Amino acid sequence: MLLQLPQDKFASVINKANNLFEAKVIKAEYVVKGEQFDPSKLPRHKEKDELKIDKRNHPLPEIKPDKAVVVVLCPPVRGGYDGLKYQFKVHANDEVIAVNKWGTYSFAYLDPGKYRLASQSENAYWFEMELEAGKSYYFLQNTFQGVVKNQASLTRNSPELVSYLIDGSYYSDWRRK
Repeated sequence: MLLQLPQDKFASVINKANNLFEAKVIKAEYVVKGEQFDPSKLPRHKEKDELKIDKRNHPLPEIKPDKAVVVVLCPPVRGGYDGLKYQFKVHANDEVIAVNKWGTYSFAYLDPGKYRLASQSENAYWFEMELEAGKSYYFLQNTFQGVVKNQASLTRNSPELVSYLIDGSYYSDWRRK
């Protein structure tokens, strides 16, 4: 079960849940880092990729001892917007590693090292982080309507939260055109 709690009720609800469920209670925290930047600085910012939404298969990443796994979910939006033309890309050091639409997820295997991760739609939002071999990193591509254009940011989140949301999403089967 996933609960989103108001700040003033958080401590008392967590204490009660800990008393009832002990070790099964997980406090999902997320880290928001980064800043906006000009998307034209990304080498493939204008390219559209081929993207099929796979509604039948639901692949999940596996841990590879020599690679870092990056899992990215673009949560669905209310109002029936899925399937529209908007693509939300994730770049790692100027290479596209994931392309999503609303309600889809992707994952990529990367060599360990320092990366500049960027989420890109009509805008771009980036931060740097060190990725380690044998570890998984979970992100949400948070999308929102700007004044005129769709925008996206990237936040690192707990595996529990992203996995919970992936369960109700579709796999983004994308390829570079």
